[in-house]
Amino acid sequence: MTFNCIEGKNSRTGSVLILVLIVTSCITILAIGLAYRTRIELKLAQKNAQRTQVYYLALGGIERVKALLSQQKERSSSNTAVMCRFTGTVEEEKLFDGFKDSRPDENNLLTYCLRDEQGYLNINKSDPAAWEKINGVSKELHASILDWTDTDNDTNPDGAETNFYERLNPPYVSKNSLCVILKELLFIKGITRENYLGEHLTQSSLAYKQEATGQFNPFFNDYDNTSNLGFLNIFTVYGNGKININTVSKEILSALPGIAQETADTLSVYCAGPDGQPGTDDDQYPTGEKDLTNLENLPELQIEILQQYCCFNSEYFRIFSFARLDNIFECCLMATVKCAGNQPALLYLERLL
Repeated sequence: MTFNCIEGKNSRTGSVLILVLIVTSCITILAIGLAYRTRIELKLAQKNAQRTQVYYLALGGIERVKALLSQQKERSSSNTAVMCRFTGTVEEEKLFDGFKDSRPDENNLLTYCLRDEQGYLNINKSDPAAWEKINGVSKELHASILDWTDTDNDTNPDGAETNFYERLNPPYVSKNSLCVILKELLFIKGITRENYLGEHLTQSSLAYKQEATGQFNPFFNDYDNTSNLGFLNIFTVYGNGKININTVSKEILSALPGIAQETADTLSVYCAGPDGQPGTDDDQYPTGEKDLTNLENLPELQIEILQQYCCFNSEYFRIFSFARLDNIFECCLMATVKCAGNQPALLYLERLL
C-alpha cells in the first residue's frame, strides 16, 4: 500500500516535471522567436530610416540648386548657358566646413546639377520630324507617342490606341491629349523604364560619377550619337516649344528639320570662344537673331530655320540631385522649376532611382 502511494506520487511528480519542461521549452522558443522577429523589425526600421534619410539628402540638393538660382538676379543668355552647365557637390562647395561634427562621411555623397529644360524637345509642341533623327526613338515609338498625344482614336502604322491598351493588365485607355508630365511616357506602348532613363541611368549610378571628381552628371555626354540618350534626355513638356540655342546639345540641334550638322558644329565652335574649349571664361553666346547673321559660314536659309525653331533664353530649368548613404542606399531626384520671378517655383519632382 505504501509502495503504491510512493509510486503514484513519483508518477505525478514526473508528469509535472515533464509539463514544466514543455512549458519552459515553449516559452524559450517563443522568446527566441520574438527576439529574432524584433531583430528583423529593427533592421527593417533602420533600413527604412536610411532610405528616408537618403531621400531627404537628395531633396536637400534640389533646394541647394534652387537657392543658387534665386541668387541670379540677371538671367542673360550667357548667364543662363553658364548656369546650365553647373554641377556641384557638398565637398566642392565646402558647405559643411563651418560645422566640425557635421562633415559628411566619405561613404556618403551629395551632388547636384542644373540643366535647361528648354534644351530638350517639347514632346507636345516640337516637330515630330525631329524625333526621327534621335538615336533611341524608333519608328514604332514615334508612332505610339503620336497616337497617345493626338485627339483621335485612329491608329498610326506601328502605333497604339485604346484598343491595344484595353488588352493589357491592368487595362487603361489612350490619353489622346497632351502630356502633362514626362513620366506619362511610361504608359505608352514600347516605352520601358530602360529607354525612358537611357543607358547611363539603367546600367549603374556609377555612370553618373566622374572617377576623378565624384561628380554626378546625368546629362548626355557622348557626342558620337551611338548611345541611347533615354527619353529623359530628349524630351520635355515645359516651355513654348522653342529650343534654347545656347544650351541645346549638338545631337538635338542637328535633329531639327532642315538644320545641317555643319550648322550645329558652327554654333558649337562659336560658343566655345577663341580657345575652343567650352566652359571657359571666353565662351560667347548669341543673344538674339541679329547675332546669328554675324556668324561666319552660316547660310541665310539656316539662319531662318534657326529663328523658327530656337530662342536665346529660358525660364524653365531641370535639377538633378544624387545622394548616396553608407555606400548602399542611393536616391536620384529630378525636379523642374520655373524662374519667372526671384524665387524658383517647383513644378514637378520625380524619383529616378
